[in-house]
Amino acid sequence: MTPQDYEYLRTLLKERSGLVLSADKQYLVESRLLPLVRKAGVSGISELVQKIKAGVEKVTVDVVEAMTTNETFFFRDKLPFDHFREVIVPKLMAARAARRRYGSGVPRVQPGRSLIRSPCA
Repeated sequence: MTPQDYEYLRTLLKERSGLVLSADKQYLVESRLLPLVRKAGVSGISELVQKIKAGVEKVTVDVVEAMTTNETFFFRDKLPFDHFREVIVPKLMAARAARRRYGSGVPRVQPGRSLIRSPCA
């Protein structure tokens, strides 16, 4: 892959997926695109880039898909979820229990006993 091909791919990936690759990530592009090169039956990444430049949308989509992380693990960041479970939820539950115990601070009117319904003497 030539430096020009790498720059073209960097620009394409940023425009199509928001992926920003630094100048030192060429190895990553090569490792992710080599299986695509074999699948497309081309001689190398430079030929793949030529197909993209020629407007072959399928190749463009395949390149973007190959370069982006398409799998996400919702709970991969353990610390925020531990904090939520161990600190925030107990505080919310305690506040809820306190509201139930002491009431919401709003007086309740029993049905049939309001001042509006009381007979005039």
